[in-house]
Amino acid sequence: MNNKITLTAISFLANFIMAGFATQFGMLIEPIAEKFAANVNEVASIFSLLNGGALAGTIAAFFFIEKMGIKRMTLISYSLVALSALALHLTNSLQVVMVAMTLIGFCGGIGLCIAGTIVVSVWQEKLQSTMLVVQDATFNIAGVIFPLITTYALTSSLSWSYSYLAVGLVALGTVIITLFTNFSICEQSSSTEDKQQSEWNFGIISGGIGLFLGMLALYTFLTWAPLFVKQKFDIPLEEAGNIITQYWSAALIGALISTVIVTRIKIHHFLVGIIALAMVLTSAIVSTNNLNWIAYLTYGYGFVCAALYNAFIAYGVSFVKKASSKNVSYILISGSAGAMFSPAISSFFERIIGLQTVMYVIPLLYAAIFMLLIVSSRMKSAMEQHSPSVS
Repeated sequence: MNNKITLTAISFLANFIMAGFATQFGMLIEPIAEKFAANVNEVASIFSLLNGGALAGTIAAFFFIEKMGIKRMTLISYSLVALSALALHLTNSLQVVMVAMTLIGFCGGIGLCIAGTIVVSVWQEKLQSTMLVVQDATFNIAGVIFPLITTYALTSSLSWSYSYLAVGLVALGTVIITLFTNFSICEQSSSTEDKQQSEWNFGIISGGIGLFLGMLALYTFLTWAPLFVKQKFDIPLEEAGNIITQYWSAALIGALISTVIVTRIKIHHFLVGIIALAMVLTSAIVSTNNLNWIAYLTYGYGFVCAALYNAFIAYGVSFVKKASSKNVSYILISGSAGAMFSPAISSFFERIIGLQTVMYVIPLLYAAIFMLLIVSSRMKSAMEQHSPSVS
């Protein structure tokens, strides 16, 4: 049991570290620009390198985790993250920052796949779903802790790089824990026998499609909601921007409460429920003419979508007898692609059909996911009823 707990802690730290680099970047754009005498737009583009690296990392994990082994990949990935964080602290070159952030994103993407693979290897059934949802809570907790560290560093006249150096220290701690941890439970899924039994069906595929559409909807909302509210209610953008803060504030609470909910109900019922609520809440957000309702609806939206990412992993792998790292990587690739391409896709359609219509597409995307979940759930029930008669 102690080894299971240590492995699970490593999986949580993987999400904690990735959140440490991703959630505080917006606070560091201006300090980085001042440090390197660069344009803020140029610095802001570095965030795309982090996201792009993460997508590349999840794709690489799909092919290499089973070949190289989870422990070796964990040691290599987080050693590189720690070294990259140190490079950010020591460098005087913006190009080094760009390379380091890309490498951090790449290794972080691999780490997220490792985290998911560890949980689906170590835990089963409801505990598996619970641990995957706790990973999302860990991400949100880091989204509170590291910005506080950044605020302290910046208000204390310290270098911007201390923020990321703190995350690098967590990565170094993860390397040390990994060195003394037995990964035999997880490495079993890397054997030749298990590779031949990798299972793919409509259920696991629907998990990836659902997460892609979910991230597409969520990041379209996060990208355009402030401007939408500004234009619709004719208020300053600074005030309209509160909608993003409201979302993330509720997401932290929602992630914590979701960990309790999934211990009591099946992951299928949980996911169908939150998607249905997301569809209703986003419909209300884009259609209401009462500005006072926007905040309450956004808090609700953040609350229900807090555990969306790993809930889809738990849902997808529930359709296979023994989940592999490739199953987990596939779903993560789908989610990363949805998050990364959402701004480009939504910008393209915003120019063609307008902002108001783009916002109306968000609840339609949740409606499509809802139907996909219903179809895949019914197919699973039919398969479970058919299996006993076949045997």
